[in-house]
Amino acid sequence: MVDVLKVKKQDLDRLHQHAEKFLPKEAVALLFGSVHERIVTIDRIEFVENILDSSTSFAVEPMTQYRLLMDADKRGQELVCIFHSHPGKPRPSGRDRENMNLNPVIWLIASKKNETWESHAFLLEGGHIKQVEVKRV
Repeated sequence: MVDVLKVKKQDLDRLHQHAEKFLPKEAVALLFGSVHERIVTIDRIEFVENILDSSTSFAVEPMTQYRLLMDADKRGQELVCIFHSHPGKPRPSGRDRENMNLNPVIWLIASKKNETWESHAFLLEGGHIKQVEVKRV
C-alpha cells in the first residue's frame, strides 16, 4: 500500500516538458526509485517512445522496457511509476485501468488545461483506483 509519491519539482517540470513536446500524442516515461514506509521516491526518469504514436493510448517497446528494468535491478531500484500524458483530464482511462492490472505501480497522468500542466497519481488496489498524493520536493 502506498500513500505518497515524492517527486522533485524539477523532475515534474521535465515530465511536463516531455509531454509538451509530443502534443497531441501521449508521451511516456518510466520512473524508477524505491518504496519505503508507504512513500514512493523517484530517483531516475527514463523517457521512452510511445510506439503506438497515438493521442489516446501508449505502449513501450518491450526490449527497451526489459533493458531498463534490468538496469534498474543492477542499481537497486525498481519500476515504481509509469508517467503518461492525456489529451483530456488527468484521470485513468478504461485502457489505463486494464494496464494497471498488468503494471501494479503508481500511474502518474498529466494533461494540459489553459496552458498549465496538471498531474495526478493513481494506484489500483483491490480492484479500485485510489488517488495517491503527489508531493513535490
